[in-house]
Amino acid sequence: MGKWKSFAMMALLVAALGVAGCGGGGGGAAEEPAAPMPTPQEMCEADGGRYNADGTCTSAAELVMERQAAQRSAISTAIGTATTAVNGVDNDSTDAEVSAADTALENARSAIAAADDLSAAEKAANTGTVNALATVLNSAKTARMAAMDEADMAEKMAMMATARKLHAGISPFATTGDAIRNAAYDTDNNIEVTIGAAAAVDLTEDKDATVGDNHGWQGQKFTASPDGGGTYEAVVYSNVGEPTEGAKFSDTYTLTDGRTGDVTSLTGHAASRVASPSFDHSAGTKTFNLPDPNPGGATIINVAGSYQGVSGTYSCTPTTPADGCSVVVAASGFTLGGGTWTFAPTNPDARLMDVPDAIYASYGWWIHKSEDGETFTASAFAADRGAVPDATGITALQGTATYMGGAAGKYALRSMTGGTNDAGHFTARATLEADFGDDMITGTIDNFIGADGKSRDWSVKLNETDIGDDGAIDGTDADSAEVGTVWTLGGTAGAKSGQWRGSLQNNGDDDVPMVGTGTFHSTFGADGNMVGAFGVNKQ
Repeated sequence: MGKWKSFAMMALLVAALGVAGCGGGGGGAAEEPAAPMPTPQEMCEADGGRYNADGTCTSAAELVMERQAAQRSAISTAIGTATTAVNGVDNDSTDAEVSAADTALENARSAIAAADDLSAAEKAANTGTVNALATVLNSAKTARMAAMDEADMAEKMAMMATARKLHAGISPFATTGDAIRNAAYDTDNNIEVTIGAAAAVDLTEDKDATVGDNHGWQGQKFTASPDGGGTYEAVVYSNVGEPTEGAKFSDTYTLTDGRTGDVTSLTGHAASRVASPSFDHSAGTKTFNLPDPNPGGATIINVAGSYQGVSGTYSCTPTTPADGCSVVVAASGFTLGGGTWTFAPTNPDARLMDVPDAIYASYGWWIHKSEDGETFTASAFAADRGAVPDATGITALQGTATYMGGAAGKYALRSMTGGTNDAGHFTARATLEADFGDDMITGTIDNFIGADGKSRDWSVKLNETDIGDDGAIDGTDADSAEVGTVWTLGGTAGAKSGQWRGSLQNNGDDDVPMVGTGTFHSTFGADGNMVGAFGVNKQ
């Protein structure tokens, strides 16, 4: 208000002087113009206020109160955010959550430091609140670190126990005597595992499990849990080709009134050719019944589906009408039963999808864990589904060929003296180099990925051995001694150990085998034990 008075007094003085100047005769000096009156905005701003768009003036004192309110709000929001973040930190918090709590406390301190219009006492009180939150956070951090250390120790102890059991249980592939460690496809295309003299155990596909491809070979998981027999698991990688267009349905199968005869008696019939959304179920048998009640006297059950990739309708006449017809989940596709099933293609001229999934090379690993979980037995295998042809004429070939693909298996590094304990399954890259002039072959397994999904600085050399005329890789030298393998860890090569063997198969148009599979076993001193298998394609 003081400056407003100053402007007013000046205006009156100027006016008075102007009047005095007008006295006397007309010959005096020219009159001075009157000074303009200050505007309301000028008077408001001269007093330290803020002139508003609506013509009002917010005084300097009111501006201070505005700033104080904004600063208090910023501090309150920052402390609220920090309180939520700090209270959320516990033993299960992530590093990011702990870091967020630290940042929230720093933001609260910054908000207090920037509050220039608040009193020192008010800022000190808010600082005390933040300091109390920091104490809570430090306590939570300490407890979390202790819990993490305890969990880490428990994990290390568990890994040590696993590495010990797996190291003792890893065995090379073998097919004779008490040392048998073998797996192969059975007639139902399950994986049959044989350990020593014990009866073989069938492992069926776990269709709910997802196993990624390994260097282009498709992955599958098989499991079994026989009563009192512990658990079995196998992971298999297969060289399955892409579907190709085949002949017309009507050129391949005889149709009567647009329908095949008994589907299960068709030439080359396989459960893998049978498909229908109505057949899909996880395991066991699914039954299809005639209507009940059945006023129309229906005798046939119809289900939409496809056979060998051609869409159409399945029809079943139940052997026993009251029991209906059945569909059983097979290793691939479905087994039809309970009556006579026929199939009518929607378009008889539709092309068959000739899926080469009944004949392909495979490799993989398997493990058996005893009922009490204390004893492991693990090995690897290479097997054919269907009649994959052997190679022929190898001794007549000249030149070289490179084969590349993947490998997979089980490994254990165990130490009782505080060294590395690491165990589980691995995937890797496999490379074979064949010299057909000398009928010799060598290989390398590298680019290992361990059980934790992280890379390992390992490689396994498959020492040079001969190739038989039928493509057999027997893994021996001229004296029938094992040529062995060499496992290198972190640049340090172990001694020659273990064994490897396999075969090249399926000659191409150039008479060179197109695919190869095999197994290998390697050790690294007393601590490392590894068994694996590989599958490769000619490059």
